[in-house]
Amino acid sequence: MTETTTDTRVAIIEAALRCFRTQGLRKTTIVDITRAAAVSRSTVYEYFADKPAIVEATADYASQRFYRELARGMDRGTTLEDKLANAAVVVMRGRRFLEPERYFDADAVSLLLTKNAANLLRECGDFLAPYLAAAKLTGEVRKDLDVEAASEWYARMLFSLFTTPSSRLDTSDPDVVREFVVAHVVRGFTGQAPSRRRRNGREG
Repeated sequence: MTETTTDTRVAIIEAALRCFRTQGLRKTTIVDITRAAAVSRSTVYEYFADKPAIVEATADYASQRFYRELARGMDRGTTLEDKLANAAVVVMRGRRFLEPERYFDADAVSLLLTKNAANLLRECGDFLAPYLAAAKLTGEVRKDLDVEAASEWYARMLFSLFTTPSSRLDTSDPDVVREFVVAHVVRGFTGQAPSRRRRNGREG
């Protein structure tokens, strides 16, 4: 794929995101997207078969941005405890990265997550697995930890944090999110009580 081809495809995706932001996902038409991208309908159809294909591409585009942000958050941690806690904080801020300018309404986000749940879960688990595998090598987690299963379990928890509001926890507070993760995830992965050294607003 040439640079020009890549640029045109990205321009169409970004135009679609702008249309979704201003008009909503359901009301946006192919014509709206072509106008916003300043291309012809035939050009759009060179890259995308129909509107659902554009929606899928925009979701993938947003997902890539999200995982880049998730990696940055986790890589700021020096221990697995820090990395997993930071991941949870990033996810709780997830709508800021998945829809930085309110590209999708809440119903549309839920629909995309539901339609692609299995793929998204596998993708998230695959992303997390190397972190847990590395921690297993350094002795940060139990020697008998099933990395694949643990990665999927934590991915499921992150999805739950993203999609389901808590009636008990203030999940807008990064410290609350971190302590929840450390108490209930790190303990399970290590078999030890979590450390109590994080009430100083560690950046996630």
